[in-house]
Amino acid sequence: MHAAALLVALLAAAPAGTRGKLDVATVVEKVQHRYDGAADFRARFTQTLTSAAMGRKTNSAGTVMFKKPGRMRWDYEKPERATYVSDGNTLWLYEPDDQQAFKQSLSGSQLPAALAFLTGKGKLANEFDIALVDKSPYAAPGDYVLSLSPKVAEPQVKGLLFVVDPKTFDVRESVITDSQGNLNDLTFADIKTNTKMPDSEFKWSPPSGVRVIDTSKLGR
Repeated sequence: MHAAALLVALLAAAPAGTRGKLDVATVVEKVQHRYDGAADFRARFTQTLTSAAMGRKTNSAGTVMFKKPGRMRWDYEKPERATYVSDGNTLWLYEPDDQQAFKQSLSGSQLPAALAFLTGKGKLANEFDIALVDKSPYAAPGDYVLSLSPKVAEPQVKGLLFVVDPKTFDVRESVITDSQGNLNDLTFADIKTNTKMPDSEFKWSPPSGVRVIDTSKLGR
């Protein structure tokens, strides 16, 4: 799954020399507060997947929406069209060019903790061991960079970096490393919260003629 992983203005008026001095617990608290206070979230994203085995990079872009509780939608625009959409109970992957859709129940498939956080579930400090990174190639000057390690091992996430805006405490970029060493780098732009997006954005039914593959029945 391309997926995924995303994520108050106290520093806005502070002189530049005072920035970057918050401790890790305070930064995590402010990031958590930012997302706890967001009923919904939308942004444009760019994604770079790097294969550890092949050294190959794949670039994608599109739009993403989250709405509490547990709803999300990723619309990929390039290089190929695809939609991931979940109402919190069922996850659909729709590939319009191939006229097929994959259906997966989320009741028996937990989302990675990093993704669950963006959908309004879980607390970062409870799910991860977290440290501040002093230098990172992903960060701009003044950014906070959090290094997160899952307290309970999961194959989708071996390690995670959050690049945090020092003014808004938005997660502008997340870099996920899986157990195979593959990288999933997601950058968010044009971030908007509490836009009152309708529930209909997260309800999806396969169009006529689309082949549906129920992943719970594969391998039986």
